[in-house]
Amino acid sequence: MVRSGSTAEQILRCAAHRFWHDGYASTSVRAIAAEVGVDPALVIRYFGSKEALFLKALPAQEFWEKVLTGPLDTLGPRLVEFVLSRASDRTLALHTTLIRASDRPAVRARLYEMVDQTFIDQLKDRLPGPEPALRARLIAVQVGGLLQSLSISDWAPRGDDHAAVIAIYGRAIQATVGRARLERDGGVQ
Repeated sequence: MVRSGSTAEQILRCAAHRFWHDGYASTSVRAIAAEVGVDPALVIRYFGSKEALFLKALPAQEFWEKVLTGPLDTLGPRLVEFVLSRASDRTLALHTTLIRASDRPAVRARLYEMVDQTFIDQLKDRLPGPEPALRARLIAVQVGGLLQSLSISDWAPRGDDHAAVIAIYGRAIQATVGRARLERDGGVQ
């Protein structure tokens, strides 16, 4: 039973732990309430619903900030290195939990909002040339694809594979980052 902090904080900590370890579908308000030692109705009173509690329990939004603020000319490889180095079991479990819970409209909307705020909005104003918002969204899709691949398969690049993935996939992302520069310079590589 959790005992420190306010009851709402206790519920939120317990819910975050259960959602990330057991997934959205396998986590019940009743189980969260039992672990905290409160009535399930109190959980609903504080948060409104299981879905609202899940949305409130989402992790901090600063995940991408440092890598997105670095130099644009190396952004592609740095993004891939960042994903591979941060792709811990917890990060991948969180990604999978969010994707699986996205069949609920409020969760899907919050997921889009998070991607917009934490990734696309931070990048689009930095990209030179035409269609910066579209290119930022396409880069987010490329990074999301890598996260998805790491989340749902046994494949994990190691050693030489790690460097090759950074080089190859990083170059693919960099082509989208540097597209305006390449077009301005007279050709696409």
